[in-house]
Amino acid sequence: MTGVWLPLAATVLAAALTWWCCVRPMVNNRACHGTRADKSDPELQEELRSARKERQQLREQTTPPATPTKAPEILDR
Repeated sequence: MTGVWLPLAATVLAAALTWWCCVRPMVNNRACHGTRADKSDPELQEELRSARKERQQLREQTTPPATPTKAPEILDR
């Protein structure tokens, strides 16, 4: 029975530290992660637009042709 106390104490300590360092700040809305992005931020919206445009271009480049061909598919056009 004495061999159980050390792992049990370590588990309780880990849970307490997790509560104190991670969960408690999030509950109090004081977490150290980044703030939520505001939709009125023009720089962020421009970056998002350019990233979406780039993603669309990459998808168009890697989409296989609509008609099946007997030749091997070449993706870099």
